[in-house]
Amino acid sequence: MSGFRAQLSYLSILILGLLFLLPAAPAAAAPGCVGAGCRGKMAAAQGCRDGAFAINGFTLVDPDVTQATRGDLWYSPACKAMWGELNAPELIGFLYAQLWTQSEYGGVNDLADFFQMGNAGNYTTPMVDWQQSVKFCGSHKGTDPDMDFPSGGFNACTLWR
Repeated sequence: MSGFRAQLSYLSILILGLLFLLPAAPAAAAPGCVGAGCRGKMAAAQGCRDGAFAINGFTLVDPDVTQATRGDLWYSPACKAMWGELNAPELIGFLYAQLWTQSEYGGVNDLADFFQMGNAGNYTTPMVDWQQSVKFCGSHKGTDPDMDFPSGGFNACTLWR
């Protein structure tokens, strides 16, 4: 019986030794930017989409299309940055995507990104630092919908974050 235990011990040591020789799982790549260093950069190119999530969104009302346009404000914990995405499965005319920022202590609204969509598809804004107030808008008029009269959802923004 002692010979069997000795063989079992050698086998156990051999298996443990082999486990240490196996390559470790690769670590997640560090993002290419963090916080204010992400301003103006694209989330996908900087590795900021991994673990990111939409924190607020809106749907644009348009009686001329069957699939509504959706806008989302995204946050990346790894990059400490935010960006907007506007998805227009159908489009008649133009849509405008706008990413607005404001100092965390208040102040003047700053238009961080403005884009005119002329075709159906998805538009992603460059990123901004999450430590400031941020909102993302979609509009048929090209202006900040919050500064306009109510439009019944034809123009919309996320809440300020």
